[in-house]
Amino acid sequence: MSGIKIGIGFGQWQYGLPAPEQLCQYAEAAEAVGLDSIWLSDHIVTRNPTLDITCLFAMIAARTKRVKMGPSVLTLPARHPVHVAKTYASLDYLSGGRMIMAVGSGSDPRDLAASGIAATERGKRLDEGIEILRKLWSESHVSYHGRFYQFDDVTIEPKPADGPLDIWIGGKSDAILKRVARLGDGWFPALTTPAEFKHDMAKLLGFGEEIGRKVSPREAGVLLLTHVTDDAEAGWRTIAPFFRALPIPPEQLRARCLVGPAEECNQKIAEFIEAGCTKFVLRPSCPPDQVLEQIELYGSRILPQFI
Repeated sequence: MSGIKIGIGFGQWQYGLPAPEQLCQYAEAAEAVGLDSIWLSDHIVTRNPTLDITCLFAMIAARTKRVKMGPSVLTLPARHPVHVAKTYASLDYLSGGRMIMAVGSGSDPRDLAASGIAATERGKRLDEGIEILRKLWSESHVSYHGRFYQFDDVTIEPKPADGPLDIWIGGKSDAILKRVARLGDGWFPALTTPAEFKHDMAKLLGFGEEIGRKVSPREAGVLLLTHVTDDAEAGWRTIAPFFRALPIPPEQLRARCLVGPAEECNQKIAEFIEAGCTKFVLRPSCPPDQVLEQIELYGSRILPQFI
């Protein structure tokens, strides 16, 4: 199918943090089977062990040559955008132009609180942060005087290899969809169904029309918790620990995941494609010692159906 892209996501290690070499093996295997991109879940304050994703991106960049990389999604209001602009421009340089940026207002208020940011400010901080990233990645001697961020004559060098990084915005509320229409290069929802994706995409396109900005319906992707297995019930038991921190009841999450035989997972992907989605991030939701097997299954039983 033309234009379909499938990547892989990692994060929220409910079964324990993999060893560094395992993480490298995951990245190498993802590239070897033909996955398009690697996405890392960003958290500052966590209930489970986690890593700073910029450090992990640098390690992955050193062990791969083709696969693209991005956060899913970066809690931008918890960080100063000048620092973020410098870090991700540097990662883009080190990886040979393979970085994508995806940002959000933050799903865990503890990340904001730990960074001294009021939750009520996160939306406006996100807006200013996106503007600053774009300016610093495309201009020199940048000055900015907003409500939250002020600076003069700042230049970031080197800039991203192929111009400003695309900025995708995560979430699915009306406020987020309006922000995507105003400021985003792409839309990146999670925990959604094909019907919800289609409905929200129609709203997004409508918000774009209202402000006179053309939104490409092809610049959207979904993140799906995934466990490919011929024993579906065992798969649901394996994925269950990943549900604990999610704001949706477990019975509703089943429609928002890919769990079971490859044929059933492929059918769900096909339903998303029918709804207009062209980009997918599959997050293997299993113990670390099963991740490589999941990647091989993505490569042998899912990618050939769509790529």
